[in-house]
Amino acid sequence: MPKSSNFKIFQSEPILKNYFKIALRNLTKNKLHSGINLIGLTLGLGVSILIFFFVQFELNFDDFHQDRDTVFRLERLEKSDGEGGRSYSTPVLTASTFKSEFAQVTHATQLISASAQAYLDESTTQNQEYMMVSPDFFEIFSFELLEGEKSQVLKDKFSVALTETVAKKYFGDANPFGKSIRLKMGNNFEEYQVTGLLADIPANSSIEFEILMNNLNMDYSISNESQTSWYNVYGDTYIKTTNSEAKYAIEAGVEGMMKKALGTDYKEGGYLFSLQPMADIHLSDDPNSGMAETTRPSLLWILTGIAFLILLIACINFTTMAIGRATTRAKEVGVRKTMGAEFGQLVFQFLTEAFLITISALILGLLLAEALLPTFNDLFEKQLELVYGPVQVLILVGLLLGITAMAGAYPAFFMSSLRPIQVLKGTLSIRFGKQALRKGLVAFQFFISFLLIASTLIMVNQMNAIRNFDLGFDQEMVVLVDVPEVPSTSFTTSINAGFAQAELYRQALTARSEVKSAGITISTYGDNAFWNGGFPTEDGKQFKFRLNFVGGDYVKTMGLELAEGRELNPLPGSDSSAVLINETFAKAMKWDDPLGELLPSVRINPHQIVGVVKDFHHNSLYNAIEPVILAKNPEIIFSGINMLMISSATNPKVIVKGTGTDFEAFRAMLEEEWKRVFPLEAFSFSFMDEAVESQYRADERLGKMVFLAAGIAILIAAMGLLAMAALSIAGRTKEIGIRKVLGASSLSISWMFNKEFLYITLIGVLVALPLSWYLMQDWIAQFAVKDWPSWISFLVLALAGIGFTLAIVSAQSFRATQMNPVKTLKDE
Repeated sequence: MPKSSNFKIFQSEPILKNYFKIALRNLTKNKLHSGINLIGLTLGLGVSILIFFFVQFELNFDDFHQDRDTVFRLERLEKSDGEGGRSYSTPVLTASTFKSEFAQVTHATQLISASAQAYLDESTTQNQEYMMVSPDFFEIFSFELLEGEKSQVLKDKFSVALTETVAKKYFGDANPFGKSIRLKMGNNFEEYQVTGLLADIPANSSIEFEILMNNLNMDYSISNESQTSWYNVYGDTYIKTTNSEAKYAIEAGVEGMMKKALGTDYKEGGYLFSLQPMADIHLSDDPNSGMAETTRPSLLWILTGIAFLILLIACINFTTMAIGRATTRAKEVGVRKTMGAEFGQLVFQFLTEAFLITISALILGLLLAEALLPTFNDLFEKQLELVYGPVQVLILVGLLLGITAMAGAYPAFFMSSLRPIQVLKGTLSIRFGKQALRKGLVAFQFFISFLLIASTLIMVNQMNAIRNFDLGFDQEMVVLVDVPEVPSTSFTTSINAGFAQAELYRQALTARSEVKSAGITISTYGDNAFWNGGFPTEDGKQFKFRLNFVGGDYVKTMGLELAEGRELNPLPGSDSSAVLINETFAKAMKWDDPLGELLPSVRINPHQIVGVVKDFHHNSLYNAIEPVILAKNPEIIFSGINMLMISSATNPKVIVKGTGTDFEAFRAMLEEEWKRVFPLEAFSFSFMDEAVESQYRADERLGKMVFLAAGIAILIAAMGLLAMAALSIAGRTKEIGIRKVLGASSLSISWMFNKEFLYITLIGVLVALPLSWYLMQDWIAQFAVKDWPSWISFLVLALAGIGFTLAIVSAQSFRATQMNPVKTLKDE
């Protein structure tokens, strides 16, 4: 008969069943260690499942589009005076030009978002967003069309497609197909027939809209001249190609296309386009590069790393406690080997125990993930659902097998390799102080925990500095009220008409005692909120600046300070040739006396600089302060610039500073005056401080996630330390009894154990703190304003770690010293 293999595990089903029985018996017998492992793995898996599902969701953005691999968004590249700029806003004629110039382009569409007043019922209107596209839209994208034919949905100028949610808002539960919706386009309300009903936009879509209409409606808001200009940009352009490799041939031909289009105005490399694959749109470091909020790729790497670190800490607990229990399980191994158990059978037995713990933790982790999902979605402002499709099931199976192997493999092989003779003779020594591996694992736990805590400290300190930084303007009790846009093919006319409407409301508010001051503004606060402008100087160079059109008491309401000169006159029609600049603008022009200078554009209309405001942060604190122009009359600026990029809303806002602190009464007053001035228009407002806070949401979320991870890591590490200290002390009870009989004090015995654990804690802390400072440099470098924690903060953190260890170990060792030595020595 051939000799059986050393890795023969079982010969029949009853034996396999027996393995599970023994595993369950051992787990229930050691409730403390099993409970710690179960809780640690449950916490780790609950958070990790959420993170892994979230990462998978983010990586698969836009994957519902059937031909996503052949869909590209155009990126506009401009170069002037050796400086390059890029934007996803493109000229109107880009789509048609690419479609006609390149045989590889099968379909193309421009996506231009706008808003208009819409009748909600016979007497009420509200602001309604819509998007203008070409009929090619449905040939490029795979948004689900519930009713209507793709070729007929946008067949003419007055056809629209609604999403389900919007349709229900206007028509209730009735079928909207064939019905009409009234939108204010230009000066009149127009009837639009519903020719398409769309399913609501998927949560993982980088293109968002509520109503689609034919781009023939651009005539209401964009002049014919602008529609045929390569220097006026509106919205994004998407193209669909014959195959994914066509990108390279098209990009190679772009320069020739632009030479033909611009003629003598073309400068080599000065105005080009590149193709961005649709799969790359959502994952971007630029928060303003898409309709939907983008996600920084680094965030996914960080979150994935956090998930693995938390799981690793839980697995280390499992491993260290399994090895720590070697002395109690060694005789079991010795007896079973003597009775004929083979190495492979013992390995399988211990892995079975690890598997049972892991699968129990996985089930509880799924329940925990479901419970945490609403909080997670609120934190990241997502609509993540825990859907268990093939990919998600694969992730769960991978976690189950991976953790079973990672947590149980070493203990299984270690225990199964013990020699029966050595075990049964009692010569096996597995004291804590002699186990370098266990020491290393516990030190690594503390290293991970304090790395996360130190990183949290750095992030919290930086975000507090950002939150408390003086931006140079007032944001407390400042409210922004949206005024309806007045569409016009003339941009200047549209702005002036909007300001005239806003002025009516502003004057009504200034008569109220609850209002300290009120102004009008096009832009508010945030990255790219102020428009980008540029003009040619006398030496032929391009000067770039930020632009905002203002009215009323803008400077006073915003709390801006004047360095020189005066404010703009709040009366309508006054100061039509006056502008304000900031200090950075004056420095860039190298002006000692800015009030005596003119904007150095070769084309600008007559004007005068009447004041210089002290520098203020119009962008978030990720960016340095740029040159800024504030003007009342758009004609002055538009006459002199050759570059304008608008990335924010074009409708004016009335900015109101209140006198009191009762916001509910203040809001009621604002709405009361609104209904008096605009009885048919919907009232909409926002807070200036919310606009400021919104710029840092991504990093605030990351900070909260790291803080949560640090808390879980500390909790798991604390449970592990508690169990390890208990195991170490339990294995040396006779030694403690002898020392007490010989006169040792409880304090000296407690210090004996504390020394071993403090040494490990110090290693983890001393490695983690400098490494966290090094790793967080890239994160903190993104801010224009930086603030590192003081060395005292790190010292306090290190002392807290030492105190944390002392408290846990001392509690365990003190309890052991209170035992009667007679009880621990009686069997000797």
